[in-house]
Amino acid sequence: MQTIIPKEPILDIGYMRHVLRGVADQRGKIARLLKSGELISLRRGLYASRRNLDPLCLAGSIYGPSYISFETALSWHGMIPERVTEFVSATIKRAASFENDFGRFRYQPVPKAVYPVGILRCTDSDLPFLIASPTKALVDRIAREAGFRSMADVARWLKGMRIELPSGLDRSQLCECADGYGRPSVRWLVRFAEKNHLVES
Repeated sequence: MQTIIPKEPILDIGYMRHVLRGVADQRGKIARLLKSGELISLRRGLYASRRNLDPLCLAGSIYGPSYISFETALSWHGMIPERVTEFVSATIKRAASFENDFGRFRYQPVPKAVYPVGILRCTDSDLPFLIASPTKALVDRIAREAGFRSMADVARWLKGMRIELPSGLDRSQLCECADGYGRPSVRWLVRFAEKNHLVES
């Protein structure tokens, strides 16, 4: 019996079992579909039905709840010149990483208090996905740095990262994240942005 793979781009094991409900050896059939390339494994029990998907659209399904952030979002927003080599997301769960045919997906934990701040829904793609705003991506990344004691430390870090700041960082997002993270690096970023008139009024 020929199996027609559904057109849905992402399929989980439960859905595949439903599709293959008339097949005696479902596990063997899935293995053959993977070997032939008709299915692509994203992680255990999760599959893609085609190879021309934007990897950013897959990150949230591979491990969630999560949203694209850190260097990946900074690059997507044009704030750093480097092309990303892995897809990094923020999550409220444990840190995790996965590698598949679409690339390497890494997940970094952030505090629950800051998780919902500054998340954008991008629909201009194969599938909708969640990504940090420019302000949130910047905060998520700098929050991972230690040893900040002044605005000069922020300036040096920005230069070292080759980050091009937008002229309108979101003041409310900065302040919410400064409170939620409680990190000196984020508090100094807020002061730096205000002093250099980089925040929206």
